[in-house]
Amino acid sequence: MEELVIDDSNFEDHFFDVRKHGPKAGQVLAKFKAVAMFGDGPHKHDIIRLLKIDKAQQASMVMQKIHHAKEPDCYRLCREMCDDLITGMSDEEVGRKEYEYILEAFYYTQKECVPDDPHWETIQLLEFDPETGAFNTTFSIPEVGEFNVEIPVGE
Repeated sequence: MEELVIDDSNFEDHFFDVRKHGPKAGQVLAKFKAVAMFGDGPHKHDIIRLLKIDKAQQASMVMQKIHHAKEPDCYRLCREMCDDLITGMSDEEVGRKEYEYILEAFYYTQKECVPDDPHWETIQLLEFDPETGAFNTTFSIPEVGEFNVEIPVGE
């Protein structure tokens, strides 16, 4: 069988951003986590504009929701840019400076699509059964076999 190759051209065919999609049957939650650099570009200049009009809270929310900056990096990064602006750096200089942060993005996908890479991990999803009022999931342990687990919801 041919190995599945996922690249920029077909990534969105296999990985579904949790902010835009719900899970489908058989999908797992995949987390991608890595060190990222926030470099120059229109998105950074939008953050600089927000910071300069006293909208630091909104700037940190944009860093979280759009740029996948993990807490507390979303706050630290905005604070570092403010410090640079206060100490006399121009908007253009702050724009050109790279700021490091932890990026954490979540996707729904099939387990076989998740790369065997230290930046990726999977989280098994639970399915709610309205008839029994319980959460169900199936998992397997290679040496033992497959198990179906039902977790009743407390009253």
